[in-house]
Amino acid sequence: MNKQIGVVNKKVIKLLNLNYEKELPVILGDTNVEHMKREHLQDYNKYGKDIEDIINNPTYVAKNPNQGSIEYIKEYKFDNDFVLVAVRISNKGTMFAKTLFRMTEKRKIFI
Repeated sequence: MNKQIGVVNKKVIKLLNLNYEKELPVILGDTNVEHMKREHLQDYNKYGKDIEDIINNPTYVAKNPNQGSIEYIKEYKFDNDFVLVAVRISNKGTMFAKTLFRMTEKRKIFI
């Protein structure tokens, strides 16, 4: 089942210089959740309940130069974790939350 969990808002569109004419809803589907559990189970178990908050209240946003996805990153100071939710547009023009994981130390350098 697909559920809207946020929007790619005007602030993010402008900040990342995205080529979107309007705000786009961000959808979380069952297949996306299955991927997150399969590839990043520990991270999903800890932060899966926070996906909506990460997208709507990120600490950082970035555009992935290789995949073209939008990266919503939330810093959790109490655990010293940086959690990334990658959002990407489908061929049909729907914006999906594709994955969730804790960033590694090496990856944090690029924030």
